[in-house]
Amino acid sequence: MMLTTKDWAEYQQWHELLDALCTKEGHLDNMALADALCATSKNQTQAAFDAAVKNLRNWRMGIHIPQRKNFILLGKILKVDRDNALRDAWNRLYSQAKVKPSTDDIVTGMDDETPPPASSAKSVSKQILIAGGVAAALVTGVFVIDLSGSEKVEDTDPVASYEGIVADYVRNVSAKVGDSLIIHGARGNECGDAPTWESAKLLLPELVTGTLTDGGVGTRNSRQCGGRIPARAIMFTATKPGTEQISLYGDDIVIRVTE
Repeated sequence: MMLTTKDWAEYQQWHELLDALCTKEGHLDNMALADALCATSKNQTQAAFDAAVKNLRNWRMGIHIPQRKNFILLGKILKVDRDNALRDAWNRLYSQAKVKPSTDDIVTGMDDETPPPASSAKSVSKQILIAGGVAAALVTGVFVIDLSGSEKVEDTDPVASYEGIVADYVRNVSAKVGDSLIIHGARGNECGDAPTWESAKLLLPELVTGTLTDGGVGTRNSRQCGGRIPARAIMFTATKPGTEQISLYGDDIVIRVTE
């Protein structure tokens, strides 16, 4: 039986909502859900499956939270968009939870990979990152082959950082309610590192047709800097049909959302 709007509103923690959805869909042991995650991310190795099972257990218990790429995959698999109240609770509780750093192991494409502190630079040099495909300016997965043996990278940012995220400016945005796509990227000072989400969100406008959230650290093209540079991706999620024009970091954007 489908839970009601009131039921969704009663959840105060994202992992509790995730666990309730998983239970409702019959995912009691995480096996089928892990298999679906691997298939959706196009990484169906045994290592990826084992990591997915482990991560799902941690996510459902509230030990860790998933990176945005895995959060989006979970939403699709669990059909969060079928109910507006469910989608609102899903996004709101995740946004509140993701300020806490994730510490999922980095071993496969189903693990959440985050940038390390400066002291871990040597460890990172031993990793090979293979970016997954980008659909509608949204990264669907990233594969990480860890060559460091027992070394692990500490997590400092709950949103993944890798060059596979394209954070270019999109002048005309067309989306359906429930769609999420990256429409711009905030660059740092003097062509340097991407700004933090806390800094980037200060200049975001209020929207009528949707919301703007952190899309992770990727790259965008910059004439001033002479090529692609690190940028904080800005993700638009369509929530209401309509058309509006906004200015984002000095660039005009027209957004059209349909049912």
